[in-house]
Amino acid sequence: MDTNVLKTFVAVCEYSGFSAAAEKLGYTQSTVSSQIKQLESELNTVLFDRFYHRISLTSDGITVLQHAREILESHEKMLEDLRTPETIEGNIRLAMSSSVCNRFFKDDFLEFRKHFPNIHLVVVESGTEQMFDMLRKNEVDLIFTLDSHIYDSEFIICAEHEEKVHFFASVDNPLLNKENISLKELCTEDFVLTESNMSYRKLLNNELAAQSIEIHPVLEIGNPLQICSLIKNSKMISFLPDFITEDYYNSGEIKHLPVNDCDVSVWTQLLIHKNKWKSPALNAFIDFYRDVIRK
Repeated sequence: MDTNVLKTFVAVCEYSGFSAAAEKLGYTQSTVSSQIKQLESELNTVLFDRFYHRISLTSDGITVLQHAREILESHEKMLEDLRTPETIEGNIRLAMSSSVCNRFFKDDFLEFRKHFPNIHLVVVESGTEQMFDMLRKNEVDLIFTLDSHIYDSEFIICAEHEEKVHFFASVDNPLLNKENISLKELCTEDFVLTESNMSYRKLLNNELAAQSIEIHPVLEIGNPLQICSLIKNSKMISFLPDFITEDYYNSGEIKHLPVNDCDVSVWTQLLIHKNKWKSPALNAFIDFYRDVIRK
């Protein structure tokens, strides 16, 4: 049964006529008449007595009016519950790198948890290519990338932020006495880097290849915080996004090196597949972390 037809029937009853109902609903009078005939045909009854250009409800019409109001009220309540559920709950599957996980799932997650205690999150740590594969297969709902800026019509960017990235060393490293250092000169130093398939390491390798040079690190390791700890106590150097090194930098344990010819752009992006249905829980997560990423 068409709820719009029920709305028209109720309007005819409330405004005591087809013309008045048509004016209030923005219909023509013929449209109102047609909908009432449709409803009478569907219910196999007569809803109005019609005489001398006046109408009055039949006994069946009175019964239908009572049920129509209940149906419309329940219909509106259903739509309202779908729009703004009293409790937002559900499961969300996320994929991201360990660096991004360390960044966004500390105090920010605790704040999110306060607002949405009934949303359950499952985080999978992975590389960028694997993340997109999982997103295409609907194995995860959202991905956080830390990579080059990604444009792809298959995915929607929910939020993004460009990240600063630097070479860095301990505060007593002799390289800090120089005003400018070339990338070629820097390559002779002892490096500690993340694995070569890590996003920002991969971008650095691309820049090195463009200049026909390469770095042979003395250590490759996946934990960027461990890299920071090693660098602050040695003469070795590394290359990481600033959000990873900021605590060490702010405490004066490391400094950025003045490398003048390395143009690497790294972006944090929160992406969803264009065909993914966004539940209230998913919308809540996106809205919350959109503000976090833009800080």
